[in-house]
Amino acid sequence: MTVRSVAEIEQELRDNAAAIGRQCLPGAVEEGNYLKAGSILGERGGSLVLNLKGGSTGWWRDYAGTDSGDMLDLIRITQGCATKAQAVAIAKDWLGIRDEWGAGQRAAPDPAELAARAERLRQAQERRQIEATREREAKIRGARALYLHGEARPIAGTPAEAYLAGRGLRPVEVKPGEGPRWPGALRYHPEVYCKDAGVKVPCLLTPLYLADGTHVATHRIWLQPCQRRGWTKLDTEKPKKVLGAMWGAFAPINKGASGKSMRAMREDEPVYVTEGVEDAVVVRMARPEARIVCAISLGNIGAIVLPEAARRLVIVADRDSNPKAVDALEQSIAQQQARGLDVRLVMPPPGIKDVNDWLLGACANGAAA
Repeated sequence: MTVRSVAEIEQELRDNAAAIGRQCLPGAVEEGNYLKAGSILGERGGSLVLNLKGGSTGWWRDYAGTDSGDMLDLIRITQGCATKAQAVAIAKDWLGIRDEWGAGQRAAPDPAELAARAERLRQAQERRQIEATREREAKIRGARALYLHGEARPIAGTPAEAYLAGRGLRPVEVKPGEGPRWPGALRYHPEVYCKDAGVKVPCLLTPLYLADGTHVATHRIWLQPCQRRGWTKLDTEKPKKVLGAMWGAFAPINKGASGKSMRAMREDEPVYVTEGVEDAVVVRMARPEARIVCAISLGNIGAIVLPEAARRLVIVADRDSNPKAVDALEQSIAQQQARGLDVRLVMPPPGIKDVNDWLLGACANGAAA
């Protein structure tokens, strides 16, 4: 019997990711290659995603917050461990590992055995890294192919435009003489497969880029006609999903008065960021001269790395009293402040969830948009 290294224990946890994940997240549900829960509390939901297959097996992220990590991190957080050593002890118990760690007398490790184990572990980690990189690149290619597909087109005159109009949104004139226009990044595709519905459905597409201009993901909002309300989000559990590698990326909704790309932005222009696409269009209506991006999720606001020229970030946030959302917002603000940004916060008045609802309320009351 010999001592297992922490890296070897982590490897075994990955090999048993589904079983260990269910112990950590008792309410989680397996969907395809993932185990999904509402949060680290383990309730039903879909914001926390644990990878069960491929090179990313054992890695997880809470897309509604900022928590992420490996299997030991998941054990540490969900089991309330004060230290990683406590998480290791729980992991060994769950895996049935009985080694000589902590015993009064331990046999001296055999150097040849240690070297062989280390080499096997290195090879396994290298294979997983190669596989994870391959999978990420394939997802990014798929996201780009969907957005650039020949059937995808600007939203004017399409159900995507009707959906946004039904939310009280409208195109605006950003540059004098150009006339009102929708954000150029938004596209409509008449047939995008929706796994939840099992069929191809009309869809509003929005690309997500890193600050250097690399297209890494595509956001999808599936749509359906409604006799009473016109075009609405598809009546399914998750009418909005992202294809690709969205973490740290953003959707460019408005270049603002400068008309320059994010890479060439001026130092004197603030960047407005929202959680949802619809809210970003609302901000564009109110501030057509502003540079506006959409982060898709609250936790991702903190993950976005803006160009060096960025000095001020204005977060247009939902008014959400859920402790999880409050923590995620505070962490995102702290992350951006740690990068040296002057962070400002804008919220709708109390009792109103987001700026899109604020706009709809203003329109219903006859106020100017």
